[in-house]
Amino acid sequence: LAHDKDHFGARKNLGLLLVYTLLVFVLASVALYTHALRQEAAQVLRHSPEIVLQRMVAGRHDLIPPDYQERIGRIRGVQTIEGRLWGYYYDPVVKANYTFMAPTAEAVRSGTLVVGPAVARSRGLATGNTISFRAYSGKLFAFTVAGVLPHASELVSADLVLMSEADFRAFFEYPAGHHTDIALSVANPLEVRNVAAKLAAALPDSRPILREEVLRTYASIFDWREGIVLALLSAAIFAFAILAWEKASGLSAEEKRE
Repeated sequence: LAHDKDHFGARKNLGLLLVYTLLVFVLASVALYTHALRQEAAQVLRHSPEIVLQRMVAGRHDLIPPDYQERIGRIRGVQTIEGRLWGYYYDPVVKANYTFMAPTAEAVRSGTLVVGPAVARSRGLATGNTISFRAYSGKLFAFTVAGVLPHASELVSADLVLMSEADFRAFFEYPAGHHTDIALSVANPLEVRNVAAKLAAALPDSRPILREEVLRTYASIFDWREGIVLALLSAAIFAFAILAWEKASGLSAEEKRE
């Protein structure tokens, strides 16, 4: 009988150890995964524009008119000005949203696309394939896939579709000279906030977005999601704490009776 009781107690202790190990593993995994997301976001945004300027009309994001770049160039401290073209497209075939973009650094030939890894998987695409998209105007555009972006960049390029500027303007019917937003770099990194204040004063209908604000937003999102997961796990942690405290407080009524 004593041997059976010792064996039963050993199994209970082993069970507590396994539950404790599992809880530590889950909590450490959540913390590690969130930290990894923060680090990756910081790495991705490290070379992003210091200031992104958007134009607001009735509280909504609107196109940048052609004269904006000239007016921004007069502001002291601005080093480079780059008008960007990008937009969102809903693909009813796979029920997913894509980000269409006309890059300035990488030339994409007219009539071709460079797609992200997730787009290639969902649509079964490879280099040389043809794909069609129906624009919001109702016109059908056919493109040849010139390449697939590397999987190493999938964190930011999963749903990305790169096209030429001419194709982008024709697809979304963008007026000539207009841009989605403007990316700015500042000569002195310590003057970023001052330059943003000058932009807001010179262009009252604009909204400057700083790189540090984007990083802070990503950090807040990751912290919020980590907190939600930890809150869901709090019940299991509390239950385990009660069980461990009862086990450590001494013999149970049944053990005393035996």
